[in-house]
Amino acid sequence: MPSLIKSLTAAAAFALFGALPAQAAADCSAQRGCAAKFCEIENDIAAAQAQNNTRREAGLRKALAEAKAHCTDSRLQSQREADVREKQSKVSEREQELKEARAKGKDDKIEKAQRKLDEAQAEYNASLAELNR
Repeated sequence: MPSLIKSLTAAAAFALFGALPAQAAADCSAQRGCAAKFCEIENDIAAAQAQNNTRREAGLRKALAEAKAHCTDSRLQSQREADVREKQSKVSEREQELKEARAKGKDDKIEKAQRKLDEAQAEYNASLAELNR
């Protein structure tokens, strides 16, 4: 799971710091497994360099070294599969909460439960997409 968290953290950082200039970003879409993960971290390092963010760059270089030392495609796949199972469980839980809220009939509770279910489904869909990378 830590590798997945690092991947998600790297993706969140990429989104937070914005897109890289087209010439600086390598296309990682053709790569799979650990190779894709390394590529994404390397893109994040390039973005940190472009922004002159030395602390972020140092952290990403450490993350890249850790990933290269410990990442295996089979382990990464297992972690992603476990994440999908966890997210599916959360969706089931949220569906049950929505069912209970509907039984009580309070609109505010129903809306809140629906919102939580929608979030859980979005997370599940994201984990499914990640599973195939």
